[in-house]
Amino acid sequence: MKWQADLQRQWAEISSRIVSGTDSTLRFAVLAAHPDDETIGASALLARFPRSLVVYLTDGAPRDRRFWPAQVEGTSAQYAELRRKECAAALAHAGIESRQTFWLGGVDQEAIFDVHRLAEKFAGFLAEHVPHAVVTHSYEGGHPDHDAAALIARLAVTHADRECPILEMTSYHAHGGQCVTGEFLPAEAPEIVLELAEEDRRRKQRMLDDYASQRLVLESFPVGNERLRLAPEYEFTLPPHEGKLWYECMGWPVTGARWREVAAAYGPELKMRSSAGEGDRATLVS
Repeated sequence: MKWQADLQRQWAEISSRIVSGTDSTLRFAVLAAHPDDETIGASALLARFPRSLVVYLTDGAPRDRRFWPAQVEGTSAQYAELRRKECAAALAHAGIESRQTFWLGGVDQEAIFDVHRLAEKFAGFLAEHVPHAVVTHSYEGGHPDHDAAALIARLAVTHADRECPILEMTSYHAHGGQCVTGEFLPAEAPEIVLELAEEDRRRKQRMLDDYASQRLVLESFPVGNERLRLAPEYEFTLPPHEGKLWYECMGWPVTGARWREVAAAYGPELKMRSSAGEGDRATLVS
């Protein structure tokens, strides 16, 4: 179909410009589920293209204190403010200012239950800022909010009046009961690797260090090369892989079955992407 050919053409052009790293005019919208996800998956991209924008799906402060780091005290609002401050300090190393960050207002671990509002807000953001591409998480069962970001990005782009490529950055997923970081689940999608020079690695480590509240979690993420790929056309009503998802391994409240049950309501909107004529766009369901 024409839209698929257009996406492949746009990917070829954008990926070439990313790899060369010489075109600072490129502007990406990085949709991160939580503060620190952008550093894990796209620190080099942000540093190479400092006109980019970072959009946070949630404030990174779950309602349930069981999911807070042991050293964090205070209210949920105070925890969220701490994460905002860490975010500002970390992004400054990549040349991203606070005015380039935006918050959609989702609740950590609960974004899937607020898809309609979050997708509409992100669609409005894309219409206002018109990035060259969206960069977000892959649908891989690592965290329910990561999967929600993949769904919300697809809904917002489907709802837009222009074709905007969705690229993916790596996060983490389960394999054999273990957590795998820095790799994608296999998919038929073109991929590039950003080679991080020593300066890039030092910068990324400084960014990770500024997320002091998340230190124990971030220790498991290597400071190495970063991968990007064109997002596959996911079937969000099916599990991303066989076996337990990582957030099921962790015993978090949202299960994969419950996540997919909610996501199924948006299937008709996503299917319009492949059946719509030139210029047609979906309307998000309530």
